[in-house]
Amino acid sequence: MPIYEYRHSGKTGPTCDEVFETFQKMSDDPLTVCPVCGNPVQKIISLCSGTVDKLAPSRLKELGFSRWRKRDKGTYERE
Repeated sequence: MPIYEYRHSGKTGPTCDEVFETFQKMSDDPLTVCPVCGNPVQKIISLCSGTVDKLAPSRLKELGFSRWRKRDKGTYERE
């Protein structure tokens, strides 16, 4: 189930944060009130958390690493 973020559109309850996250099915309707305090909320669009392999072989050189390949009978050569 995805995580959705909501922001209180009015004042927040005494135990609520201004922005909160909740698990919901994609088929569920968006929340209109906070499940804790009952005040109105709005669904907000947040950034995706896609990942990038920072140590991918294609990026090693730009990160300052050297890659060595084994050549004839145990000698290594820098790429």
